Amino acid sequence: MKTLFAYIARLIVLSIVLLVFFGSAPLFYTVVPFWCLFHPSPYFCSRDMATVVMLTGPFACGFWMTVICHWHTVRKAQSEGRIDRWRETEGGMVCTVGKSIGFMVMGWFGSALAELIFSLVSRPLLWTFTGRLAFFAMAPFAVFAPVWIVLLRRWMRGRKQVDFSGAKGDRELRETLHAISLQAKSMRSQNAH
Repeated sequence: MKTLFAYIARLIVLSIVLLVFFGSAPLFYTVVPFWCLFHPSPYFCSRDMATVVMLTGPFACGFWMTVICHWHTVRKAQSEGRIDRWRETEGGMVCTVGKSIGFMVMGWFGSALAELIFSLVSRPLLWTFTGRLAFFAMAPFAVFAPVWIVLLRRWMRGRKQVDFSGAKGDRELRETLHAISLQAKSMRSQNAH
């Protein structure tokens, strides 16, 4: 029993450490490399830091992909006052957990692929001080490339969506929208000629 409790305590401590590391990963990948560059140590060089950033990056990206996976639907449910039924409206436990796992795996592999391409392209930068600065300035974009892609896609999709559901019961609004639609159609046909 004593060893079981010790094992559980170690797992809890490890989970807390990993959550703190992954949660602060964007800050870690942005600040720590520059601190190491400006405070050189004989025991730690920039190539070691690049290796640490690139090896731990996919795990941090997988964590953040899991975080942003449901972020927009949770925020929407919270603003609509239905946070208590959020999971049911999103398909239940299997669907939400499956989506989280899928996003985590895509984040891990997407980050690993982006880092591989970034490392191959930017390899010559590691030979000079200004090159190392440029490498570490661009590295977070490669590490978190899948996160940036998902956020950019959601932002673009959100800008395209316009809600005309209020027009269903409002006759005047429907007529105005119809007139605008006809005007836009005639303008397009005039521009085509």
